[in-house]
Amino acid sequence: MKRVGYWISEKKSKKLNFEDHRELFRNAGFELVKIDLTAPLEQQGPFDVIIHKLTDYLAKANEGYQPAQEYIQRMQMYVQDHPECIMMDPIDSLQKLLNRNKQYKSVLKCDLLSQDSSVFTPTFVQLTTKDMEINRKKLTEAKVTYPFVCKPTASHGSRMAHMMAIIFNEEGLKDINPPCVAQSFINHNAVLFKIFVIGSKVFVVERPSLKNLYPSDQATICFDTQEVSKRDSTHFLNQLDASDLDSSPVVPDMERLTEVGRSIRRAMRLDLFGVDVIIDSEIKSYAVIDINSFPGYDGIDNFFDILIDYLKDVTGDLKNKIEESNNEDSLQVRKRLKPETEKTDEISSESYLNIEAKNILVQDVPNGLVNNQYSFVNKHSNTIGNSATNGL
Repeated sequence: MKRVGYWISEKKSKKLNFEDHRELFRNAGFELVKIDLTAPLEQQGPFDVIIHKLTDYLAKANEGYQPAQEYIQRMQMYVQDHPECIMMDPIDSLQKLLNRNKQYKSVLKCDLLSQDSSVFTPTFVQLTTKDMEINRKKLTEAKVTYPFVCKPTASHGSRMAHMMAIIFNEEGLKDINPPCVAQSFINHNAVLFKIFVIGSKVFVVERPSLKNLYPSDQATICFDTQEVSKRDSTHFLNQLDASDLDSSPVVPDMERLTEVGRSIRRAMRLDLFGVDVIIDSEIKSYAVIDINSFPGYDGIDNFFDILIDYLKDVTGDLKNKIEESNNEDSLQVRKRLKPETEKTDEISSESYLNIEAKNILVQDVPNGLVNNQYSFVNKHSNTIGNSATNGL
């Protein structure tokens, strides 16, 4: 029986309770082991796979918090000493997500953004001072336009990572709270698409978002992203103004959203992640505005079934590669199966991808789970049903 070690916070376990699914894992051939970060992993292993949500501890470790540094070091040392262990996701890959400025720069390097002009990241710039003149110059040079969203540079590690501000004019520059990333706001008719990725499977879900906003003498608005993008959000910022009610509804191209997830997967080398995408209400282009590690997968009722299928794929692939490799050292084969920090963009279709959203699209599902059809989760329901169409 394969051993799967996992660590998630108590808060996250309320959404994704691994312990409640222990029997499901066992029936699939996996022994589930909850990892104690305060104890040596050697005493808790061996592990064939480690699943984790360590981004908050990783952020604290980067800030010099010693207990967090020790937790991260324990995990890294175990994987270093046991290269046969598959880690979802590698620490090096997660580091790219912790700083929004670096995250957006990484997105710009995705192959899809260079090949498809309809997919982009809104203009952005890092601001490190409250000096209005310096910030005005930086915003102009980076072609950031009003209104823009000020986001904390740190994307994980505290509740403040979700606290943002919308600045409508130069007067609002006094409200900038550095360090932050200023990003041009794109009108998108208050609709957000969350792309959830679980291994090779991709899901897209529709969620409420910010209403259309325009340059004005409006005072700066501060908000918590967790309050405006839940499935049942009724925040005043979710309500379109009367002048925008007749705007053409946003109709997503699900294939393009899926490709966004795949492209980010190749660039970031992640297995469990989410991407926030909005569609420009005027030119209908697709804007990538955020990436997060191991999201809550809200609306994906069969998350654990999908995860287990993926675990079967990666551990089965590992076993087959080793058995077929009579002339190679099995350890080297295992090393090649693990995510590499710097390599080609060519990645096995069985290895890295995760996408989240609400009106759920499911693609690239093995074993005929959706019979080559797209599958959707209704915006107001958790029930998955197959679409009648075979393409978009």
